[in-house]
Amino acid sequence: MAGFVALAEREGFVLAMPDAIDGIWNDGRFPATNPRGRPDDVAYLMPVVDDAMARSMIDPRRVYVFGMSNGAAMAGRLACACADRIAAVAQVAGTAAHVIAVDCRPVRPVPILQIHGAADHLAPYEGGRRRGPVARALLMGRGSAGPSVGVEAWMCFWVVANGASADPTVSRLGPDTTVRTWRGPTPMSDVVAYRMEGAGHTWPGSRPTLPRFLFGRTSQTIDATTVIWAFFAAHGRQAGPNAGGDTSAAGGHEKAPG
Repeated sequence: MAGFVALAEREGFVLAMPDAIDGIWNDGRFPATNPRGRPDDVAYLMPVVDDAMARSMIDPRRVYVFGMSNGAAMAGRLACACADRIAAVAQVAGTAAHVIAVDCRPVRPVPILQIHGAADHLAPYEGGRRRGPVARALLMGRGSAGPSVGVEAWMCFWVVANGASADPTVSRLGPDTTVRTWRGPTPMSDVVAYRMEGAGHTWPGSRPTLPRFLFGRTSQTIDATTVIWAFFAAHGRQAGPNAGGDTSAAGGHEKAPG
């Protein structure tokens, strides 16, 4: 859906696409996945990065994580737990579990890109719990999902954590998209949020393949894949030019039942 395989081949970065146990990441919201913290997907995903680095020439300062929905929330959990390993994070239609956000203590700034539809019922822009028949189907047999933090609160957290200015620059794209950018003393402070009015739980710029009446409208104002890669390419874990080697990106998404 996102087209990252073709992009990786064209741009020359290493792409890892890990699978979650039973199709769902332990992002902190789902009781069926995390009794006693199991499966420990933080402990799983970072060795995936290590394995990729052992197979290819990868600059350790340019390791990135992205995801959509449950994958986005897992990326948010990694930003909190593994800030010393990750150069930047991008999230589409997801923020973080509330229980993860309240305890988030990143050891260093992490540039973060958030892309979110304002009419998303599966990952509500304002936070809270999922709504609608798709949410009930996804939760079947997994128990009630805990709440997520809202986009505004999540961005405010990273603005403070990254030492960025509280006053963003604001721009408009097309008929539905507002872009806010918070900057600070270095590029590592960057926090960027795309808000799509009327858009749902979808990947902007992709060809709509899921029922609109269930997942909502797909904005075509931006290509989220291109925006994410441009954000990653502009951010290394240390200031200064890239010292060489390829880059690595790891992405995930929530699989539909079946």
